[in-house]
Amino acid sequence: MKNFGQAYQSIGGCSLIIAGFIAAVALSFHPSRFIPGSVLSDLWSPIHLALLIAFTLSTIGLVGIYSFLKEEASLFNCIAYIVGIVGSVWSVAIVIIEVFVLSELPTDSAMEMPLMDINLLGASLNKMQVFFYSAVFLWLWGWTMTGFALIKSKKLPSYIGTIMVVACTGMAVMTLFSGGASQMLHIVFSLFFGISWVLLGNTILKYGHTY
Repeated sequence: MKNFGQAYQSIGGCSLIIAGFIAAVALSFHPSRFIPGSVLSDLWSPIHLALLIAFTLSTIGLVGIYSFLKEEASLFNCIAYIVGIVGSVWSVAIVIIEVFVLSELPTDSAMEMPLMDINLLGASLNKMQVFFYSAVFLWLWGWTMTGFALIKSKKLPSYIGTIMVVACTGMAVMTLFSGGASQMLHIVFSLFFGISWVLLGNTILKYGHTY
């Protein structure tokens, strides 16, 4: 029987593979938060339901990643794990709000505004926007740090970490300066990020039993 570490690695690897395929597609078609009326788009609910599944699975995947890297424990890896877990959990919470709360708000003229300006609807939604930005920051920073942990690792191919860092950096820039980013760049970085999860999950499954 496998020990707990091997079980976490296997489950985490499978979770990352599934999450990667889902996230690559869902993030590529994600309605822009900067475009007025994006919450009212027909794609809004199905895309966020898919992201809810992907982000939930990726949280499990993080456990598998750092279980695989347990022999390379360091202060950086510990911080990366904590930031990654918090960011992943918060991202799940944000997606739940986006799909089950925002889409059910009255469809008046106010909802035609870009989601990034939703704080104009009231104080409570203003607080939610702060949480939204915090969750996105921690999620991107956690996976960026995980990417660097992979680059430094002696057990995993460094190119996977490089792809992850490049994808996270690209998505972070687009989140801050979306108005200047093309849809093609959005798709490219989203695909790269999903692919990094798939490659990482497959590698953990392939080599997990040898460590």
